[in-house]
Amino acid sequence: MTANVEREALARIRLNAVSCMRTDWLLRLIEFYGGASEVLSRSAAELSADGGLSPETAGNFVAGLAAADPHKELEAARRAGVRVLTALDGEFPGLLAKIYDPPLALYVKGELASGRAPVGIVGTRKPTDYGVRSAARLARELAKAGLTVVSGLARGIDTAAHEAAVRSGGLTWAVMGTGLNMVYPAENKKLAERILEGGGAIVSEFPMDDGPLPAHFPRRNRIISGLSYATVVIEGDFKSGSLITAKAALEQGREVLGLPGPVDSVMSRGPNMLIKNGAALVENAVDIIAALPPEAVFGLAPAPRRRKEEDSSGGRLCGLSPDAADARAAISGSEGGLNIDGLVQVFGWPVQRAAAALFELETSALVAQSADKYKSTG
Repeated sequence: MTANVEREALARIRLNAVSCMRTDWLLRLIEFYGGASEVLSRSAAELSADGGLSPETAGNFVAGLAAADPHKELEAARRAGVRVLTALDGEFPGLLAKIYDPPLALYVKGELASGRAPVGIVGTRKPTDYGVRSAARLARELAKAGLTVVSGLARGIDTAAHEAAVRSGGLTWAVMGTGLNMVYPAENKKLAERILEGGGAIVSEFPMDDGPLPAHFPRRNRIISGLSYATVVIEGDFKSGSLITAKAALEQGREVLGLPGPVDSVMSRGPNMLIKNGAALVENAVDIIAALPPEAVFGLAPAPRRRKEEDSSGGRLCGLSPDAADARAAISGSEGGLNIDGLVQVFGWPVQRAAAALFELETSALVAQSADKYKSTG
């Protein structure tokens, strides 16, 4: 890292430490002045005039910057085994960098593994049994397929999703609304440790010792969706934080899916409303994978094959979606099998649709890949 890049990174960490300013406002100032270090050199009067702040707010901002010590913050992170990334680092997540207000600094403990398509699962802190079961099932299916489950480590749906991914041997990332020196809620400290032990990551944009302030969690939600190709809303009322995450995902140009629920359940209001307004309806991992872009779908692994005595070929065929049934028929009738491009040519489907059908067939152990083509197993 060159001296100029290091100076700019330190300036971004310093700006990030002043929580009274929105990230999009700070990013506008960085662009306006030509760098984060240039923002630090400006007076309160200049920042007020150029940024549209009141003199009092600009004064508080400058005072906050004077009190922040990025070197001390980096040392605290180092002691905790945490890396602090900025957009200047090659490790900074590419999907997150594309949103309109990416964090100036991202604190990471663990690994943000590449090659595993991230999918957000969010929902209420007070779920029904149906919501917990569904979150766990979807997270388990996604983890076994080789995707990364992203959530917020909160009580309820978030906890169910993280736990299911960990138990399945998959990867999961927890985005926190506190600094990484504090796990909130405290009862999820063991879960956070298991996430790290399983090769996942705990991330936050907040300085190491920041506590769980109410304003932190809406900001946290945009990072959940920003890290993810798609966000799945399990349960939540109209005022649920999960709808804030869904709104952020839509603003970021990401897919939003909703789990349909009983119409007489308050916790179904949020996802049911999203579905009525155009969100994709999700019943299983295949629905989620069908919504992902091609670059997220390639290379996914099927779920472990079920034992034949537990599920005959006939039984597996009965549960197939129409697309999967059509794809199986085309593969069975071909000489030497078909790949994704072959299915696209046969049916005129988008790549995502063909990939979702193949994933369903692989999960059901009805096709297997050999020499870059899929062949029927029976």
